[in-house]
Amino acid sequence: MFISIYITNMIYLDLSQNNIEGRYPDFLIGGKFQIIYLFENKLTGLIPPLLIESANLLGYRVLFGDNLPLFGDKSILHTLDLSYNNFSGNIPINFPKGIRHLYLCGNKFSGNLPWNLTRLVDLRVLDIHGNNITGKLQDTLPQNQALEALILRNNSLEGYIPSNIYNLTSLRILDLSWNNLTGSLPQEMANLPIMMETHQIPTLFPTSHSILAIDRDFTYRDLVVTWKKSFQGLAFRNFDTYTLLDVSHNKISGEIPSSLGSLKALKLFNISHNRISGHIPVSFGDLQNIESLDLSHNEISGSIPQSLVKLKQVSVLDLSNNRLTGKIPVGSQMDTMTEFGNNPGLCGMQIGVTCPEDIRPSKEKEKDDGDGKNSWFLWEGTWVGFPFGFFSSIVIMGYFLDFLRLFKLW
Repeated sequence: MFISIYITNMIYLDLSQNNIEGRYPDFLIGGKFQIIYLFENKLTGLIPPLLIESANLLGYRVLFGDNLPLFGDKSILHTLDLSYNNFSGNIPINFPKGIRHLYLCGNKFSGNLPWNLTRLVDLRVLDIHGNNITGKLQDTLPQNQALEALILRNNSLEGYIPSNIYNLTSLRILDLSWNNLTGSLPQEMANLPIMMETHQIPTLFPTSHSILAIDRDFTYRDLVVTWKKSFQGLAFRNFDTYTLLDVSHNKISGEIPSSLGSLKALKLFNISHNRISGHIPVSFGDLQNIESLDLSHNEISGSIPQSLVKLKQVSVLDLSNNRLTGKIPVGSQMDTMTEFGNNPGLCGMQIGVTCPEDIRPSKEKEKDDGDGKNSWFLWEGTWVGFPFGFFSSIVIMGYFLDFLRLFKLW
């Protein structure tokens, strides 16, 4: 049990890692705390609403079952972090209206995305990866124009990417990977403004420090995404430098819209492990800021566009496990790329397969050509000599017959 503590103007309190049991202490309510650490204890019960309304930050590591906070209309929270706990059931629908950053990842939430997330007009980061969210994406996709990062990775979402995704005018990070999405890539994805702009547009940071973090880190959580083929945290302070589009590990089919080449600010584009067919758009050479481009494990055919040589920033290019043919372009960064495997029709110096047009005549072939020329000369000689010999033989035989006739007369 907690021992009562006399608190006046205390703004920092750390009671973490103390094996404290019981309900939340009343003395925390109404305080002037800016930071409270309570993680790695054994607290139970609901977080008091007054604590949520008054506290600027609460660190608490593990909550169990349905012990979710109760949020009132008076809550001033701008950031809510419930990540990596053991929460289950449906995602709550009573989040504070002014919430800007909402982290629910790494729990056991299930059911559909709440339809009323759209009412959170200030929501800028929504991270729900690593749960068991179901339903059809086109019916539940939040339509928050302020939303900058939408991370729904590793859930059980079905349906397709709706064409109205372009309504997310502030979106710079979209991660829909590891779901069960079908359909095709909508052309309207090319109309996401932030991903089209080549100059940096600063992200909007909270104007206050009203944070409820039920986790051990009191700072803003890094956004964990698959960056260049490994999980990496994107630092919140550098949030405005990233633009990412990841729809890998789904069941998306159809061709790649050439219009996606207009996403010139995009730094990572991953559509691997789908059922995408058609050709690689020539317009992909216009992705001037792309650092990682992964089109692997699809059914893409045709040749690799020469325009990809223009990609000066790319450090990861994976076109493996497709049906590509022809010569791999050379020049610039393309000379250092090697992930073209399992495309039997490809050739090029990057994979050590000589293209037919690059094969030079060998000495043996030149010798064969020389022997052929000699044979031609001999046959030419034969055809020239044959008539001469034939007529010579007739003359000689004629002469010999005349000689025999004279001999007979004698």
